[in-house]
Amino acid sequence: MRNIFLILSMLIVHFSSGQSGNGTGSKMSRQDAQEFLAHHNRVRAEVGAPGLVWSKELSAYSQEWADHLAQNGCRMEHHKKPSLKGEPVGENLFWGSSSTYYHPIDASISWYSEKKIYRYGKFGKGNWHEIGHYTQMIWKNTKEVGVGVAVCKDGGIIVVANYYPAGNYVDQFPY
Repeated sequence: MRNIFLILSMLIVHFSSGQSGNGTGSKMSRQDAQEFLAHHNRVRAEVGAPGLVWSKELSAYSQEWADHLAQNGCRMEHHKKPSLKGEPVGENLFWGSSSTYYHPIDASISWYSEKKIYRYGKFGKGNWHEIGHYTQMIWKNTKEVGVGVAVCKDGGIIVVANYYPAGNYVDQFPY
């Protein structure tokens, strides 16, 4: 009887550490989600943009795409038209060669590093592909973020972040 209880306890712990039981909406741990959100909000505060809130719904959507990418060789590929409930969402992707070396926060730090290239102005002038991750992070009208994370077959990590409302609209200022 004690062994059955022990096995059931282990199964509950195992399944609660996955997508549905950790409170994030994805496979991302609560600690990683808090760290990710805090970093985003510090970056946004630097430019006077309001803080984001964590969205379990966006996280589940991001997790589905991260799992899809991981199952298909971890190719860095955006959704063709990322949307949730018919509304467009912004999307940032990150790949790291080792899931033991790279962690979800490294995605946020990588996207933030584009700040050194960015010169304040309307989005879409010239180098949007070099600064688009950063500008999505700081887009003033964006209110929510959700993140999914998956381990690739080769041991790499893929991180997918989705933002609502989407940012990076051509000829608009990010903040």
